[in-house]
Amino acid sequence: MYSYSLDKLKRLTEVETGKDIKQLSNAQFPGTHCPLFGVALTAGYIKDLFTLVVGTDECTFYTKTFTMERANASGSSDNHFLSFAINQDDVVFGCHDKLEKAVLHINRKYRPKAILLVTTCVLEVIGEDFDALVYSLQDQIQAKLMVVRAEHFKCHNHIPGIERTLEAAAGLMEQQPVQAKTINILGHRYNGVEDTELLKLLLQKGVGINLVIPSSCSVDSLAAAPSAALNIVTDFSALPLAEQMKTKFDTDYVYFDKYLNLDRITAGYKAVAEKLGICLDKEILQLRKSAEDAVKKANNILYSKTFIYGNTPLLAFEISSFLCSLGMKPVLLQARDLYANDHVYIKEIMDMGHNPHVCRIANIAPLQQLYDVLQPNIYIGHENPVKLMEKGIVQVTMDGVAKKLGFEVPILVMQALADSVCAFETLAGKEHYHHAAL
Repeated sequence: MYSYSLDKLKRLTEVETGKDIKQLSNAQFPGTHCPLFGVALTAGYIKDLFTLVVGTDECTFYTKTFTMERANASGSSDNHFLSFAINQDDVVFGCHDKLEKAVLHINRKYRPKAILLVTTCVLEVIGEDFDALVYSLQDQIQAKLMVVRAEHFKCHNHIPGIERTLEAAAGLMEQQPVQAKTINILGHRYNGVEDTELLKLLLQKGVGINLVIPSSCSVDSLAAAPSAALNIVTDFSALPLAEQMKTKFDTDYVYFDKYLNLDRITAGYKAVAEKLGICLDKEILQLRKSAEDAVKKANNILYSKTFIYGNTPLLAFEISSFLCSLGMKPVLLQARDLYANDHVYIKEIMDMGHNPHVCRIANIAPLQQLYDVLQPNIYIGHENPVKLMEKGIVQVTMDGVAKKLGFEVPILVMQALADSVCAFETLAGKEHYHHAAL
């Protein structure tokens, strides 16, 4: 069996760009999703949007299968994903004319309000001109045509697919009179945003929700997105859309991600309050006090514990910085890439005296060889629970945090970490395994 070594990885102090995040093996397992997954994940939320995936059999079958399973799981009968599977002749001679006929057929049969054309790796390699296709067809059909490129050979994960799909949605927006004290939520990909701490607080103050993009919107409603007085960006993947709306419609925005750092959460609340002209001072103090109590309680349990950060809905370097502030010690951090403000979080970790190894995410198989070397107390994220149990490592997954916003995020994370560690340590000889999942 091949032997893997930490020597292949860089330390945090050496990470300056995404290219500095190395993978332990050339062949990754299980590997990251491609941008096509990001497109399917995002476009599927937008009601009345038809999506035509153009690619090999594998690409079109994968997308169709994923979207069908997702629709079945949600009890929905809507599945507006269509496939254009290319053959070897299309690769050699191009498929412009066939694509043109396909789009005209879709327009005639389904009468869609908008069609999203999605290119994949092979189409981008051969240089099929989708912009020219849109230019030649747009005046002939009623549907609004948009293009999203989902090639995987230029990136390491699915995030560009999400970003580009959200940016494409801006093409459906139109200038509108601005409605005071109304907001759009950008980047939230879950139902029930009204149940988050942030939205409950804003609704109590009379703030109205215009749209939640992409999880609660349609082709028609997106036209009215610029009527909101403020965009609140709850995921970094929506920052390009927020910037585009700022430039095109002068819609201001606040970046309010799923932070753990209490000062960052406080600053986010204050920025939202200032831009909406409301006062949240009293509520912020009360909510922060609850979070401080949760952190203090967990700190006694988590102090000096070592951890590997794997894969959660949270920001890799932000949560790691927060845990370091509690006295925890990172031995290895897994990340997809470097994103907005990551340089700030990385500096915070280094300023606290930590310099862990950093590796590319979703490459668990070779990493399992190194647990004896790293000797972490805790693994944060998804892994094989049996493998971790054999090594005496506590596993904590945090999927439930994905739907939260505000001080409720650190409260839930502290609860999961502390409960998991306590349960694990109280079991005699650590013969049993406890997996805390939010």
